[in-house]
Amino acid sequence: MGQLPQESYNSFKSTEMLDSAILHLLMEKTPDRIYFKDLNSKFVRVNLAHAQWLGVKKPDEVVGKSDADFFSKEHANTALAEEKKIIETGEPIVGNIQHITKRDGTLAWGSTTKMPWLDLNGKIIGTFGITRDVTHAKEAEEKLVEEHNLLRTIIDHLPSRIFVKDKKANYLLNNISHLKELGVQSQDEARGKAVNDFYSGERADQANIDDQSVLTGSHSILNQEKSNFGPEGKERWSLTTKVPIKNSHGSVVGLVGISHDITQRKKTEQELKHRSEAMEADLLMARQIQQAFIPSKYPTFPRLSNFEDSRLHFSHYYQAAASLGGDFFDLIAISDTKCGFFICDVMGHGVRAGLLTAVIRGVVQESCMNSSNDSGKVLSEINRNLIPIVEGTGQPIFATAFFGIIDTEAKTLTYSNAGHPAPLLLSKPTSSIKRLTQLDPEPATGLIEDFTYSHETISLNHNDILIGYTDGIIEASNSQGIQFTEEKLVEILKKESSLKVAEIPKKVISSVQAFTERKDFDDDICIVVAEFK
Repeated sequence: MGQLPQESYNSFKSTEMLDSAILHLLMEKTPDRIYFKDLNSKFVRVNLAHAQWLGVKKPDEVVGKSDADFFSKEHANTALAEEKKIIETGEPIVGNIQHITKRDGTLAWGSTTKMPWLDLNGKIIGTFGITRDVTHAKEAEEKLVEEHNLLRTIIDHLPSRIFVKDKKANYLLNNISHLKELGVQSQDEARGKAVNDFYSGERADQANIDDQSVLTGSHSILNQEKSNFGPEGKERWSLTTKVPIKNSHGSVVGLVGISHDITQRKKTEQELKHRSEAMEADLLMARQIQQAFIPSKYPTFPRLSNFEDSRLHFSHYYQAAASLGGDFFDLIAISDTKCGFFICDVMGHGVRAGLLTAVIRGVVQESCMNSSNDSGKVLSEINRNLIPIVEGTGQPIFATAFFGIIDTEAKTLTYSNAGHPAPLLLSKPTSSIKRLTQLDPEPATGLIEDFTYSHETISLNHNDILIGYTDGIIEASNSQGIQFTEEKLVEILKKESSLKVAEIPKKVISSVQAFTERKDFDDDICIVVAEFK
């Protein structure tokens, strides 16, 4: 609501004039819908906001009409009954949340307060009310419930053991896998209890030490290997991650943990003896969404070489549209001469997308080590892991993805594409660009059960630059709804082909921001660049 200028305020000569000016200002400026009705529930006066919401240009066009002229029969009858009761009893209705349906079928939510309208003698001459639009709040509430239910369904279908603890290290939430590990049947049997209620000895002591480190020191425990002996007396191994949960003030209020059984993997490592690196991605699932998946340090090839001597140089830019994004990439040192180049776009944003990126990242990290030169096996494995989640939740879940294997020794790129925007291969000497497309485009992962993805291989020349990106870049729109497009991206890359690899993502993003005239976007933005030296 606006504010009366001081000079106008001082000019009022009577209380009546001041009241009239305040009422006029309220009726003209407030975004809430204000209306007065007579004893027959006919509109006597409405403010500008209410008139516009009803679909007329001027408040005078509403006078003499009733709710039946603008709303569905059901809503109009309900409003009429409410107002008759107010007139009969003099009792107001305060803060009533209503589902409103217009005659044209438009749906909305409103918070309504209605009161009796009294004349100077205290006689009821009608009703008046104020309605505030709460549609966005109600839709957000319904979406939150849906996300919560979906989250619970997904985590209960994951093989990893997932749990949440409060500030005192007592269990608040456990998925089915973890309840089974604890030896209980329901959540109620675990809620409020601590690790000592289920384990004893060295295992319980170490778990308590880890919990306190996270809860008091706010230190994350990432992918630590733990061993213990199960009821059958055999040694079992698990990979454990614990991260702090913080409130809006930055204070630690609990922790999230993920534990995945890696006994078979440990046995395989012992048998092979030469296998020294754990397959981290197989164990990063579910509540791991609180962790940052974007690489903070690029791999070098060979692995122990300096950055300057590496056969591959990288750069990237990532910006999520929400607190948890569905876009991500990974650069994986398969060997001293082979690099896994992965970029992915999971449908949607928020908890659903963040959790699925954890699932996919784990699959990629594990499967690429066994893929040989067949990049399609990695995408097929992602698809195989997503299908059970789709079937279990009954909701569509899919992800576009590109996976390539850069062989610095053979000077080749073997790649596969699951419905993802075609990456670009820039030749710096000629400023030419090749789109890495396939003759027969293949579907996104999570759509077709048992789909087998193909692969193609091309040669690489020195200083060739591979550019992978998600559709948030080319579909970014300006105020006129015009998209940035792949053509503009190609045009910029050709024009700026002399840029160093570290400068390319910055140039692309600054160009998109200049085109859209905004810093933030409606979709996630991700671009990753690799230069073959």
